[in-house]
Amino acid sequence: MSLFEVDSERVLATAATASRSVTVLGGEVDQLLHHLRTLNECWRGSAAQNFTAVVDDWEAVQRRVHESLDSIKEALQLAGRQYSEVEEANTRLFVR
Repeated sequence: MSLFEVDSERVLATAATASRSVTVLGGEVDQLLHHLRTLNECWRGSAAQNFTAVVDDWEAVQRRVHESLDSIKEALQLAGRQYSEVEEANTRLFVR
């Protein structure tokens, strides 16, 4: 027999917070990436090429982080909704 307790409203609230954070972080990353990329306009040479490669690597990491955060957010949203729906359905089973 399994026993668990879940505050589905808190799970959904955390999902909403995660969603806002993903949006804010994505905007900040995009803005920083824009500034880093514009350095190509005024910087030439081997150091600049190496810097561009570092920025490319960083961008790839940020993309994976964003995808991971999106997955977490979506899973929290789904879990919160499912827990809430199941509780509502189970409550209806015992309505007189």
